[in-house]
Amino acid sequence: MREGLDNRVTGTRPIAGRIGGGKKTCLLLVLILGAVGSLPLVILTPPFQVPDEVQHFYRAYQLSEFQLRADVQNGKAGGILPASLSQLVKMSVYTQDGVSYPVTPAPIARTLQLRSIPLDSNTRQFIAFPGSAFYSPLPYLPQVLGIAVGRQMGAGPLVLLYLGRLFNCLAALGLLGLAMMLMPFAEELVLVAGLLPMSLYLYASLSPDAAVIGCALVFSALAIAAGVREQWGARELWVAIASAVVFCPVKPVYFPMLLMAIVPGAFRRADALRMLRWHTILFGSVLGVTAGWALYAKSSITEPLSGAQPSVQLSLVLHHPVFFLGVLAHTLGLFRIAILYLQTVGVFGWLLVLLSPRVVYLLPLFSFAIAWRFGNFGAFVRSTSRVLWRLALALACTVLIVAIIYVMWAHVGLDYAAGVQGRYLIPILVLTGIALLELGRTRRSSAPRWQGLLSLAVISVVEIAAMDATIIRAFHVF
Repeated sequence: MREGLDNRVTGTRPIAGRIGGGKKTCLLLVLILGAVGSLPLVILTPPFQVPDEVQHFYRAYQLSEFQLRADVQNGKAGGILPASLSQLVKMSVYTQDGVSYPVTPAPIARTLQLRSIPLDSNTRQFIAFPGSAFYSPLPYLPQVLGIAVGRQMGAGPLVLLYLGRLFNCLAALGLLGLAMMLMPFAEELVLVAGLLPMSLYLYASLSPDAAVIGCALVFSALAIAAGVREQWGARELWVAIASAVVFCPVKPVYFPMLLMAIVPGAFRRADALRMLRWHTILFGSVLGVTAGWALYAKSSITEPLSGAQPSVQLSLVLHHPVFFLGVLAHTLGLFRIAILYLQTVGVFGWLLVLLSPRVVYLLPLFSFAIAWRFGNFGAFVRSTSRVLWRLALALACTVLIVAIIYVMWAHVGLDYAAGVQGRYLIPILVLTGIALLELGRTRRSSAPRWQGLLSLAVISVVEIAAMDATIIRAFHVF
């Protein structure tokens, strides 16, 4: 088994040699469907109608001027930026509280008229964006590059927005393709998670979630391969570190993912020392970058806009752990799990626009069933300890998501973590999915693999069509 896997994972063969016929088909499929699903949204999605995109617009522009650390004025983090950026926001989605963004008509003809707003980089003002001011620059690199290109062209704020979205989208698609190449088996999971309507919606925005999702998929593919082979290759380890330093400093809740490959090798005397050594390098490198950035940017961390009191809330959690267990139970109850599922599949705008028709929400479940039935597992051998470990890590990530949101955003004493969103779960879908596939897989299907890939492609096309129609209709784009 190990020899068969060695021929399919990083570090043992050149990439060109690893892409066989089936792998090439999966790669082309995910890239074509990803491009068809996300690139049109760069224009179709009205400006700033993606969660927190206003703040990411300001942060990406700030970084394009090589301002790595935000300023703080009157207790709010932000930067001295061209006033025209704020003007574009106010003319697009202005709301008095700067927090609630209702669904409003945004015909594309009217939106394109905002091209007339000049950048005028000499007229500046302090603009607050505390929600993104402390974020690491790494997941913003594509957006920053797009904005920098636009500034060299003399483009106005609207064109900068679109160029930032475009470069972010292309980078996300590249990461998605890389994850597909590196996945040693069950590549269908990358297709299912990477082509969810919500994933595509985030790719086509300025959100760093695009890079977080893409790098998490790449890391998951590498860690799954290393876990089954029970060893890391030098090259794949450094690629894994490069991926993790993109998503962990921004979303430390995903730190448990770094331990995906350590079981079952760490439980075997012959392999334990080697596995611990590799994971010490991995965990130490990523933790070092994360801690270094946190120390550098700590001055830009200010009180959250929600009115929460993190220090008081943290004290409550630490001194009353039973109460926090109740918070977890309420947050992850059946009703809220259903809401999180809908958001993970796709709820657009500022989480106000549901997919239509509603039956589309069932399609990802069918996609997973198809991956289970037709997925390519080759000579893979199931390991119960590995399954349980992956499920435990997915649960740990979920608990950390709830804990961080509860401490940072929920009002003191609230009995659930207000603010937990389904999109936060997308980076752990491959980790969870591979465990569930391995848990329930008892025999290999004799059906041709192309039937499964064709079915997944058809489902993805239906999801994309429903998503485009929903956005066009909700925002009156045409």
